[in-house]
Amino acid sequence: MIIREGSIIPLNEEGRDYLELRAEWLKMRGCLWDANTGLPTLPGVIEDVRRYAECGVRIGVIVLDFSSEEHIEEIYGWETYDGVLSQVSQALEGLRGGVLGERDLVALQGVRSDQFLLFLGLESATPEIELGRLRDQVISELSQLLRIRVGREHERGLGLYAGSGLVPYDPTTRIERSIYRAVENVRVNCWQDREEQLNSRLAELRRILTWRDVRIRYQPIVWLSNSSIFGYEALSCGPAGNIFENPEMMFSFAERTDQILSLEHLCRTEAIRGSTRLPEGRKLFLNTSVHGFEDLVPFPDSLRRELSRVGLEPSDLVLEITERVAVKGWKEFRQRLDLLREEGVAVAIDDMGAGYSSLQSVAELEPDFLKFDLNLVRDIHDNPIKQGLLESLLMMAQKIDAQVIAEGVEKAEEFEALRDMRVTFGQGYLFSPPDSLEFHVPADVTA
Repeated sequence: MIIREGSIIPLNEEGRDYLELRAEWLKMRGCLWDANTGLPTLPGVIEDVRRYAECGVRIGVIVLDFSSEEHIEEIYGWETYDGVLSQVSQALEGLRGGVLGERDLVALQGVRSDQFLLFLGLESATPEIELGRLRDQVISELSQLLRIRVGREHERGLGLYAGSGLVPYDPTTRIERSIYRAVENVRVNCWQDREEQLNSRLAELRRILTWRDVRIRYQPIVWLSNSSIFGYEALSCGPAGNIFENPEMMFSFAERTDQILSLEHLCRTEAIRGSTRLPEGRKLFLNTSVHGFEDLVPFPDSLRRELSRVGLEPSDLVLEITERVAVKGWKEFRQRLDLLREEGVAVAIDDMGAGYSSLQSVAELEPDFLKFDLNLVRDIHDNPIKQGLLESLLMMAQKIDAQVIAEGVEKAEEFEALRDMRVTFGQGYLFSPPDSLEFHVPADVTA
């Protein structure tokens, strides 16, 4: 039946045929068109490419592979990564009338792919040289247009691999197969470039580990009631100007290359050694992944010695467990955590509201601190929904005898709203950026 203007009209055979055809059309369109980027897929443009080639237009193909940014999806979720790919699509459309001609085709390798295909008509007598020039121009333009910032990352350019090649035209060969072969050959070249880059980055990470070339920055965590310092979070990053200066990039790459235990051990040790510059009697918050617990239980004598050298005890440590990493094997994980608690180590769940299974983590770990994600703190004074989420978290924290830390406090209005809601602690640039030990509270936000 069809509902039309409040009336129910029984379907005849012709109506059912129409609905079936429409359903098939929608299904086919779903395979030929990517809803996120608004771009067609390769099968959706192959007929246009064929027509251009048969009309005597020399066709070049450029492949833009953004899989080097797949860590965004691993850390922040597919919605965030889809947003990044949508930005790429918009940037490519912005190149029309400039690097890209109006008749040039932009497509995806497949639905939800992160490989973009550009089919360009070439007019030069030296098409290989023209295509190489256009590829370099596209990369240059995109590097200026695509500036992203996700999570705690600083704004940066978007990484990509790129390759190009000509689509051969031979009347005796089916042109569609030639197009697919050309695309596949360029994709193989991109993967070779990717492997070379991965090997180069792995060598750099190993150099960092060997030479202990990490920088530790400390950011204060303050009592919102009286603006005094409660502790410091140690934030680790690679050398300045290095690809691993971005901490998310460094730790994500270490995770993928099985270097995470070595990297966390190095950052933890350097953070403790550098804490001699911090005021006495403060808690030291150290970030750790789920894997990092393998290196902490039983509590290592080497770590105990490092703490003793700087006048700290295990009870001065708070381990921040990121909520963006799913825990597997809760029973074993909880047993390790109990052993650390026997040493006096406290536990915080980081990024509450931004990762995997927050409620399960709270129930299983019974943390001492809950850190409210910075994206939920931003403009909380103007957002009743965020305020409601925080109120729920505060009630839950009260029931498990945990304290709440609001991350990313940058505005005086946020500070005042959080203090009025009786949030215990705050952390953010309003008080002090990382690195700075010259802590102050601006006059307009003092208690």
